[in-house]
Amino acid sequence: MTTEFGTGQATGDAGDAAAMDAIREAMTDISADEPDFCQIFCSPTYDYDAVLWGARSVIGSEPEIVGCSSSGEFIESGSGNGTVTVGVVSSDSMRFFSSISTELGDDPERCLFEAVHDLPAKEDPAVDGYPHRTVINLHDGMAGIGNKVTRLTEQYLDGEDTPVVGGSAGDDLQLQETHVFRNGRVETDAVVLVLIASEDPLPVTVNHGHEPISEPMTVTRAEGSTVYELDGRPAFEAWRDAIREDAMETYDIDVDELQAGSDDLVLLLGRYELGIESEPEADTDGLASRIKSFIESKLISTKGYNIRWPGHTTDTEGPLDFAVAVSEGTEVRVTHSNKSDQVYAVRNAATNAVNELGGGNVAGGFVYDCACRAMILGDDFDDAVDTIHSAIDAPFAGFETYGEVCSADEDYTGYHNTSSVILLFPE
Repeated sequence: MTTEFGTGQATGDAGDAAAMDAIREAMTDISADEPDFCQIFCSPTYDYDAVLWGARSVIGSEPEIVGCSSSGEFIESGSGNGTVTVGVVSSDSMRFFSSISTELGDDPERCLFEAVHDLPAKEDPAVDGYPHRTVINLHDGMAGIGNKVTRLTEQYLDGEDTPVVGGSAGDDLQLQETHVFRNGRVETDAVVLVLIASEDPLPVTVNHGHEPISEPMTVTRAEGSTVYELDGRPAFEAWRDAIREDAMETYDIDVDELQAGSDDLVLLLGRYELGIESEPEADTDGLASRIKSFIESKLISTKGYNIRWPGHTTDTEGPLDFAVAVSEGTEVRVTHSNKSDQVYAVRNAATNAVNELGGGNVAGGFVYDCACRAMILGDDFDDAVDTIHSAIDAPFAGFETYGEVCSADEDYTGYHNTSSVILLFPE
């Protein structure tokens, strides 16, 4: 045995029973009595403490268990809502370590510093013989600081060339409260990190499927996740002008007739998102110059737009409201994506991940995919799941996030919206 990967998905009236069913299903693909690692994606329909108790009762006392609340879950056989979904890994070529830290919103610097430094350092004897490192980052999706969470994780890894992957927890689009899990703990306003120390590097990829349709614009007034002005104009007005022709041609929607809170507005906010072309210097206190140059080198790219979803916007005049902070001075373009673009992007992410193995076999993987993509695809979301499966030909488990983390691609910065992040495990 080198690496084995199993997935399971279950529903039911009780969280403990659903978790036990999902774990038992996943364990049918694992030859060991206990796996080394388990990741759980769970609908807020369930009591999370019961879910963790049920998982632990089946999986045993030793494996690391982490996870988060979600806004939709899937495995290689298809997607579901209101499920407990799990992926389990058993390997003699990897070791898994996890940490958790709270008060993310009030003190993100301390929270991430603590979480990173609770993991074994490169020189720790616990990871001797496992030179390659990958970190999974799951964090509160309502904190609105996913970009800062990602930058701090990179910073506190002390200059390591360590890919960071993962996502912002969801809550079935209720936008009220999200949770992360580690072993027996359930927390909100928190971050969970997983260090995967491996003999060989793990493939990590990201893709989003949006293409720019406007000239660059600069964020000239913003506060937190609210952008008030683009090029000195009301942000919604500038966005509306940029999409007017394309929205009529593609969707037969007159943007000058949009009504606040309407279905047409929701649709267009999900199809015409902002792509970040460049950002001002990060405002993270103490950010090392290495991180600054790293970020800047990634941002200036003709294809590497980081997507930002303005889907919190409810009115048809004034500002655009995003799920994460957008700084003044950021240069953006309005982008567009349709269903076929989204499926194509997922296929590219999966194919690129497989190609990184150089012909080696895939044991399985985890996928962190945006809830925005699910809104764009609707009933066709399983087309994306199917295209991942056809590309990697192995089991995988994933969830619909409120934002995705992937710092491994030089064309992008580390935090994304409406993107697919894929982490694979070689056999």
